Amino acid sequence: MNSLSNNVCESAVLLADFSDLPPKPPRSKLEPHRELIRELRRKGRTYREVSRLFAERLGLRVAPSTLHSFVKVRARHRKQVQFELPAVDLPGARPPVSARLAAFKAKPTAQEAKRSRFVFRENEPLTLSTDGGAR
Repeated sequence: MNSLSNNVCESAVLLADFSDLPPKPPRSKLEPHRELIRELRRKGRTYREVSRLFAERLGLRVAPSTLHSFVKVRARHRKQVQFELPAVDLPGARPPVSARLAAFKAKPTAQEAKRSRFVFRENEPLTLSTDGGAR
């Protein structure tokens, strides 16, 4: 029991000593620019464009892959959302989708009209057709 109480006392003393330590500075050189990166990405800038902008305006050379890793590590994990483009509102521009699908299905396939250039006979070598592909 005595050693257990000594360990608890030592832990309390260590915690008190560590509470006086200053906080660790950020490890990434991009951390001070976190909001700028966030806004540029929201405005549709690519990582390559952000990298170029940092080099030109801030004198900070950073690879696009480093920016991607920085954003990815700090990103909030969200469920995958399925995106869908809104319908175009052009009246009379195109027939409805169901009519286009029906017309597509009614078209004859290209393979029906295609003729073979070769003649295949079992147990004989493959030969070219002499009548221009007619069977």
